[in-house]
Amino acid sequence: MKKTILVALFATTLFACSSPAEKTASTETDATASSCVKEGPDVDLMKKAITAYASGDWATAASCFSDSATSSHNNDTVAMKMSDRIELFKKQRVSSGVVVDAGTPNLEVVTVPTTNEKYKGIKWGHAWITFKNTFKTGEVRSSLTFAMFAIKDGKIIHEQVIYDTKGLQN
Repeated sequence: MKKTILVALFATTLFACSSPAEKTASTETDATASSCVKEGPDVDLMKKAITAYASGDWATAASCFSDSATSSHNNDTVAMKMSDRIELFKKQRVSSGVVVDAGTPNLEVVTVPTTNEKYKGIKWGHAWITFKNTFKTGEVRSSLTFAMFAIKDGKIIHEQVIYDTKGLQN
C-alpha cells in the first residue's frame, strides 16, 4: 500500500512540475505575442528619463531619447523635437526655481503584435507619476501625470504626456 501511495505521489509531482505542450512557443510566436512587463531594460529606460527630468539632469534625459525623438504634451497639435522640449524645460526650471520630486512612478511596458510597418519593433511604455513641485515660496503642489513612451532599439522615439497644468503654476 505504501508503495502505491509513493508511486501516485511521485507521478502527481512529476506531472505538476512539467509544462503543458501549448506553453512551449516558437521564437516566431514569442516575437508576435502580446506582453506587459513591469521590469526590464525598457522600464529602466523610462525610470532613467523620469528621474533625470525630476533632478534637472538634462544630459541624462537627452541620452534616453533618439536623435529624432518627438514630444507632445497635453493638447499639442504638433509634436516638437525632444531636444527643443528639453531646452524649454531648462529655461522653465531656471525661471521658476521649482524643485521636482517624481516619487515612485507606476511603470509598465506593453508589446503588441502589429502588421503596420510604422509600428513594428515599437514597445509602448506607460507611466503614472505624481510629481510634487516645491516652489521658491515653499508652496508644494502635486500634479498627476500620465506619460506614454514609444520605445525602439533601446531609445524613446516619442513621448505623449498628459497632466494638469494647475499643479505647475505659481
